[in-house]
Amino acid sequence: MCALFAWAAVQEVLDIHFWRDLRVLQWDIEAYYHYLPATFIHGDPRDLDYVATLDDGLHKDHPSSYGIFHVKETGHECLKYTCGVALFEAPMFFAAHAYCYSPWTGHPADGYSAPYQLGVSLSSILFSFLGLLLLRTFILRHASDRSAALAIAALAFGTNLFFYSTVDSGMSHPYLFFLFAAVLERTDAWHRAPSRGKAIGLGLALGLVLLTRPIDFVVVLVPLLWTHGLGWRAKWALVRKYRGHIVLATVAAIVPLIPQLLYWKATTGHFIFYSYRSEGFNWGDPHIIDGLFSYRKGWFVWSPLVVLGFIGLALMLFNKSKRALAWPVIAFFPTSLYGIFCWYQWWYGGGFGSRPLVDTLPLLALPIAVLVDKALRK
Repeated sequence: MCALFAWAAVQEVLDIHFWRDLRVLQWDIEAYYHYLPATFIHGDPRDLDYVATLDDGLHKDHPSSYGIFHVKETGHECLKYTCGVALFEAPMFFAAHAYCYSPWTGHPADGYSAPYQLGVSLSSILFSFLGLLLLRTFILRHASDRSAALAIAALAFGTNLFFYSTVDSGMSHPYLFFLFAAVLERTDAWHRAPSRGKAIGLGLALGLVLLTRPIDFVVVLVPLLWTHGLGWRAKWALVRKYRGHIVLATVAAIVPLIPQLLYWKATTGHFIFYSYRSEGFNWGDPHIIDGLFSYRKGWFVWSPLVVLGFIGLALMLFNKSKRALAWPVIAFFPTSLYGIFCWYQWWYGGGFGSRPLVDTLPLLALPIAVLVDKALRK
């Protein structure tokens, strides 16, 4: 099922050929991506002087300077978005750059020609695919292979994950889907058999979540509240016994943040800076009902199969062997939904349904598999 997703996604990208028409890199997607050509092709990412020239040949309907603002105190330009997405896009970027340097390709090695845009789309597909593989590994520890396949099919083809992996590739959501799957799988793996490598993997995933989309760091509730197979006393005894692993995980979570802190210091004069400036949260006016049920962007309206995950969570609460697996997810969603739908633009721009909730889909994979198991037995 994971391979089918990857094949279908690649076919979709090739069929719509946004990459060939230079339509992948625009708006938020381009602003996420600027870090790479600015650093490795055009020089100092603090000035971004070359971006204005892109409007002449690359864009006709919007400015390439979207997501860039001038810092008066330092005289430099600063990118609105953090560099997490660019880190994930880097492997395909370097592959495209090497390809464009070949004399027979005919594509300029400027960071924005067709091969680079194809690389952005393939990066989104790659990490969605890897996220699905991690989910399959996790689900198979707790449910049957058939249930795992059907749960993965529901998420891969019955939600807006496919859309943001193909048509709107280059957004942060496929990478966060992968990271949420990694947090879930590494949490379960460490609690089963603690090791330094698993702790470092979990910490790295959490750090990259924080770097890529800070509000998603609420996923830290999953490892904090994980008690499956242990109970609370045994869990905290395990944590005390492996305190060194917790230190390693913490260090691993901090390391990915260092490039961003240095970038902010270089462009704004501050190690920690709120780059969204006038945009923010209306904490007293959440739009949770609109975000879930409205025709405009309702998650349950545009991706109704996710409801199966919440039915599965209810079933897990009545199953003693699965109950502990449900509580971290149940704690996560109210907190996450409140934060997501307090954003001043709660509908989050284009696309079908609520795009920030693509990130959370891995947490519903096992509940859907449990529901499928129940249905197959009946």
